[in-house]
This record gives sequence, structure tokens and C-alpha cells, in this order.
Amino acid sequence: MALEIQRMFATYGEGIVLHGVSLKAEKGKVTALVGRNGAGKTTTLKALMGLVSAPAGQIELDGKHLEGLPAYERARAGIGYVPQGREIFPQLTVRENLELGMEANPSVHEIPESLFETFPILREFLNRKGGDLSGGQQQQLAIARALVARPRVLVLDEPTEGIQPSVVSEIGRVLGQIKQDVAVLLVEQYLEFALEVADDVYVIEKGEIVQHGAPDALDQEALKQTMAL
Repeated sequence: MALEIQRMFATYGEGIVLHGVSLKAEKGKVTALVGRNGAGKTTTLKALMGLVSAPAGQIELDGKHLEGLPAYERARAGIGYVPQGREIFPQLTVRENLELGMEANPSVHEIPESLFETFPILREFLNRKGGDLSGGQQQQLAIARALVARPRVLVLDEPTEGIQPSVVSEIGRVLGQIKQDVAVLLVEQYLEFALEVADDVYVIEKGEIVQHGAPDALDQEALKQTMAL
């Protein structure tokens, strides 16, 4: 089970933001894409999901080409997306948020029990409005909403942003657990967290991949310079 992006370009208006980005996320691994603000991390995910223009490049999920498909078709193909800022529905209950997540996979008719084993707090708050949860609880809900449709790939954009340290650790635990069932592609600016949870790391700078390897195989000096630019 693998997601592969090959030579992907992306544009905002008339400007080219991504310059031939290639990366691969595989089941059994957490794959991290790291870089400073404005390097192209979020644009890579939005181009992957069909939310920004990507005039060139290929996106394959288990051999199926996704480029050119609308965002909802990419979700139905098996990509679960947790955007930056979580974007849960604050006026809906936890249960209703999860039920909306099921729409991405018509074969899922009920919330799987395993989801509450992964996120015990959500069972306790099933009937509470999403907007009444703490930031960390909302992040757990956002991840659970993406997982409820049983995706092949889980894509997360800055999941630790604005989250207290104890919940950051919990998210790390969850990613280590679920990578056995889905490929995980993580965009993260919190470098220490990314290097701790990732099995494979891509470093992006000015819309191009400048390093790739296992966390302990990266050029640490070059990585520090990239993150400090």
C-alpha cells in the first residue's frame, strides 16, 4: 500500500510554488515532509488533494492515477485528509462529525469500535459539540474523522500546532499505532516531533525536495540551515 507523487508542480495564481516535488508514503511508515514556513509543505498536500492547481506531475495510490480527479474522488479513493487548523464542525456533535467522515467510504455504515480504543476520550464526548472540545481533543476528533472511512493513506497538516505537550505525545503514539494499517504522510514544522515519529523524512525548501532519508541519516547541519532560512 503506497502513495507516490512524481514530479509535481503547483501554482497559486501565476506563480509556481512547487517545482517537481516527488515523494512516497508507504504502509508501515510515518513519512514526514518538513521545512520552514512558506517552503511548500501545505501546498504539496493541497495539490495532492486537488485543492490547488497542479498542472504537471503524477499522483498514484496503489497504482491508480489520481491527478485530474476532484477532491471528493481522491478522498473516496482512500486518502484521509486532516487539514491545518483541524476544521471540525463546531456546531455538530462528536458523533455527527464522525458520521460525516463516513461519507468518504459508502461501505462504512457505523463508527468502528477500534476508533474508540485509539481515541478513548471521544467515546466520553460523543454527544458533546465539537466546538466545546479543547484544541487537543478537536485534533483527535479530526484525525478520527479521517480514519473512520478506513483510508489507505492518512495525510496530516501540522497536527501539533497549538496543542499542549501531553496531547502531542498522544498524537505521536497514535501515529505509531495506525501506521501498521495505513500509510501516514505528515507535514510538520515542529522538527523534533517529526524526527521522533517519522521513519522516512523529506525536506522541502522553496518548493523543491532538498533532502530525503531516515531521520538519523539526514545531514543535520544542512537541515538546521534549511529550517532557519
